Amino acid sequence: MKSIGLSKLRNILYIWYREYRVVFHDTGVVLFFIALPLAYPLLYASIYNPEVVRDSPIAVVDNSRTMTSRELCRRIDAAPETKIVSYCANMEEAKELIHRRICLGILEIPHDFNKKIMRGTQSPVIFYSDMSILLNYKNYLATLTDITLDMGKELQSRKLVGATREQTDIATNPIPHYSIVLYNPTEGFASFLMPALLVIIIQQSILLGIGLIRGEEYERHLHSLRGDTLIGKSLCYYSLYLVIILYVLYIVPRLFDYPQWGNRWEIFTFTTPFLLSSIFFGHTLALFVRERESVFLVIVFTSMIFLFLSGVTWPYDRIPLVWKIVGALIPSTWGVEGFIRMNTDAATLYDVRGEYLVLWGLTILYFGTAILGNKWLSLSTQKQLQNEAR
Repeated sequence: MKSIGLSKLRNILYIWYREYRVVFHDTGVVLFFIALPLAYPLLYASIYNPEVVRDSPIAVVDNSRTMTSRELCRRIDAAPETKIVSYCANMEEAKELIHRRICLGILEIPHDFNKKIMRGTQSPVIFYSDMSILLNYKNYLATLTDITLDMGKELQSRKLVGATREQTDIATNPIPHYSIVLYNPTEGFASFLMPALLVIIIQQSILLGIGLIRGEEYERHLHSLRGDTLIGKSLCYYSLYLVIILYVLYIVPRLFDYPQWGNRWEIFTFTTPFLLSSIFFGHTLALFVRERESVFLVIVFTSMIFLFLSGVTWPYDRIPLVWKIVGALIPSTWGVEGFIRMNTDAATLYDVRGEYLVLWGLTILYFGTAILGNKWLSLSTQKQLQNEAR
């Protein structure tokens, strides 16, 4: 028994060493395993930098043309989130600017705007927005809301003649409110999205690299995969991605000043089952890869699907049950949830023990499916060769 165990161990170590040679002698695999996870995080982070949208273009149709309406426009233009690009004579002219993408919002001030204010009645303004980019709409809505509230307080305070400052504050702002953004102080889009993208980039590069290797082996009729062979190959990929993990999940966020509140050693511990489950998931998906080129058909298109299933771009509790079940079988779903909570929300490994245990469960599941699937593939290939020989 001892000699059998030593033989198995030597075989695993040999396969581990041999797989390094396979990886570094294949340009396509090097591209997926190393170049992709090194370059893509920098590319995405550069595209989303700076993280916030400033000077969202807006057109104004000022039918009032009074001091009060001009003051409203001045404050809108002075706000960092918005910029008035044109004062239009009428709505048709403003609509033309929308069609030409010169502006993405229109503010219409009615002709009786100042008259109603002077009479002490409400004087609404009308805002139209192109909803194709929600970040611009967010800028418009927040800026217009804040400015109109501030001007309303000022107009109301003018009527309180003889009142003290405290009385004026109570009358104009009886319930003050403050906005405190948790875990994303810059309110940046990249700080929100990039942690999820980094995890999915790691998973997809693993799937693509393994699919490319297995496709090559299938073409050369070397697709038989025993337990020790699978372990040796997986240890090779795991050891390679320990360095990639350090770069992608620690160095890249530091380069672009993304929030990093978690304990890095606990995060690295959490990534162990994530990497292993992704590797065995890749071996399972590779059962459907019959040639190197088909890896793009099997795997590449799933990137956006996995991003949506992670619950980052759409609330997870609003995803249909069928897609929740599908998402629960994808390692990145739990990897994204756990990494964001640990890295951005300062959760501990104990806090994400649910995701951690699920990833270990997926590791065991996909190890079994990879073994059984390859046994079935080997038997079916043998039968096919026997039939051809007859």
